[in-house]
Amino acid sequence: MPITKELENIRKFESVGFSHEQSEILADVIEQSHVNGQQSLKDSFHTLENRMNALEKKIDSVLDVTNNIDLHIKAGQADLLLKIFAIAAGCTSIAIAISKLWE
Repeated sequence: MPITKELENIRKFESVGFSHEQSEILADVIEQSHVNGQQSLKDSFHTLENRMNALEKKIDSVLDVTNNIDLHIKAGQADLLLKIFAIAAGCTSIAIAISKLWE
């Protein structure tokens, strides 16, 4: 199916003085230009889609790394909290032992 109305274009060209052969060639050139432009646009969209897919993969990769870092931070916080409680318990035990010695 033609993009432009080729027959209508031929008649318009003939109405302003172009010969039938000139009108056909000009209409064909215009038609081919539209076809090429449409193909170029499709190619551009395809390229853009590929780039967007690649970008999406990179974003997913960054999110995975961020989630892994977050998990490591949470694990480190839990470990640090346990150590603080252990130190506090140890200090409390020492304080109780010292207070028992002074009795």
